[in-house]
Amino acid sequence: MQRIRFVSAILLFVAAIVFFLGCTEETVEKRVARLHKKMFTIDTHNDFSMWLENPNGDYGVKGGQVSFQQMHDGGLDAAFFAAYQDQGPIDPEFHRFAREYADTLIFCLKQYAEKHSDLGAVATSIEEMKALKKAGKVALFLSIENACCIGDSLPLVQYYYDQGVRMIGLTHNGNNAIADAGTTKVKLHGGLSDFGKEVIAEMNRLGIVVDLSHASRDATLQAVQVSKTPIIASHSCVFAVRELSRNLTDEEIIAIAEKGGVVHLALDAWLLRYGPDYDAASLDDFMKHLHYVIDLVGIDHVGVGSDFDGGGGLTDCKDMSEYHNLTKRLIEEGFSDEEIIKIWGGNFLRVFEAVERYAKEQR
Repeated sequence: MQRIRFVSAILLFVAAIVFFLGCTEETVEKRVARLHKKMFTIDTHNDFSMWLENPNGDYGVKGGQVSFQQMHDGGLDAAFFAAYQDQGPIDPEFHRFAREYADTLIFCLKQYAEKHSDLGAVATSIEEMKALKKAGKVALFLSIENACCIGDSLPLVQYYYDQGVRMIGLTHNGNNAIADAGTTKVKLHGGLSDFGKEVIAEMNRLGIVVDLSHASRDATLQAVQVSKTPIIASHSCVFAVRELSRNLTDEEIIAIAEKGGVVHLALDAWLLRYGPDYDAASLDDFMKHLHYVIDLVGIDHVGVGSDFDGGGGLTDCKDMSEYHNLTKRLIEEGFSDEEIIKIWGGNFLRVFEAVERYAKEQR
């Protein structure tokens, strides 16, 4: 009788353990929530300032995909908000206009942050971003897309650093005084100009991340060699998957990775897939580019740069509020917590830390 009671007790104990383990098994949704609470999620490019400055303008792309509230809803900790510059003539008059326009966009972004200070704030360092997350707020980092606002004046790099800018994209869809763009066949400089090399050196000295999205292939490869710190592409995709001049070749991806840099993949249908049905682009297309980069150079050299409010947006990740869907998809693809943390911000933080460290050493 005692033996029966003992066996029964053992069985009850085992059943209790099984029940407990079943109750504590982590669902995908719980894992998503846990990861977003634990990791630093960073989007390296959006064009929110373009819409903020001119909300009634027609730029031919979607707007309304970015806000502090949407960042909170999607579990995004930080994002680089670009002061976008369309390319014009390389002359003093346009350079003056470009600077005034960049200043306006930067002012609008700062004004937005002040107006919504209960949700987020402008950050200028990793330390400030971490402090904001701890306080339950999101971080707005300032960046420039197309350095034509610098013109041919090197002191303006310092000027924009003092304004809080921590990333500068060398070009957009046109050559400027710094570098050739990837979407034009005209090779004005054969890559970087001599002035462009000075600009990169000054960015290194100050602690500004070098962004090569939109730059020509020659400019990209030369910038990797010239820069003393790792560089990134803030919103690009893979040429081998989608043959487009805006996308990065294997040679460029490998060069960026060998420098310790990161390729941030855009959620932009035009960059992701072929065909007229761009509106049907989804995370399936994004994953093809993601796996390609990982297979080519490894998990340490890939990240996310949405291009929201500037052409980004997928059927299952339409705006920043739906970023949990991307994390869920990474889980479903079999990525470990460590790998997801790297993709979502860990890799970029490594670059940003190297940029900050080099600048500190120069001082």
